[in-house]
This record gives sequence, C-alpha cells and structure tokens, in this order.
Amino acid sequence: MLIRKDDSEFEVSIRLTDEGEWEGRIIEYNVSRLMPTPHLQHSWVSLEAALAGLTRRWQRLFPDETPPDFRDAV
Repeated sequence: MLIRKDDSEFEVSIRLTDEGEWEGRIIEYNVSRLMPTPHLQHSWVSLEAALAGLTRRWQRLFPDETPPDFRDAV
C-alpha cells in the first residue's frame, strides 16, 4: 500500500512470515534523501495486533490526521 504526502511516499505493508508472525513495515521514500527512512519494522503474533501497531505508529507520525485503513496493506 502506497500513501503519498507532500514530497514523500510511504510504503505500508503487512505480511505473514514463515514463523507464523505478522510483520508490519512503514518505509518513507523522499526525493530529497538518498536512502529510504524506515519508521517501523516489527513482528506481532496476530493480524489485529499488527494493524493496531501500524495505526499507533502512524498516529505518532501524523497526530492531526486519522489513520488510513491498513487492512489494504495485507
């Protein structure tokens, strides 16, 4: 799932790992930076916990906005 904000593009993904955990990532790509900025890469035991974790991090990054529905990133 890609989300554009100003000059940045955020790649949000959730995947089931081989170990049975859910891994969530938020990575920012910006044209003014050479390397992407990882804002989150974490594993959770359930999909609901992963969605809640992504939502919490998104709210820390953008406190004045409502977070998107991250179910599309699965």
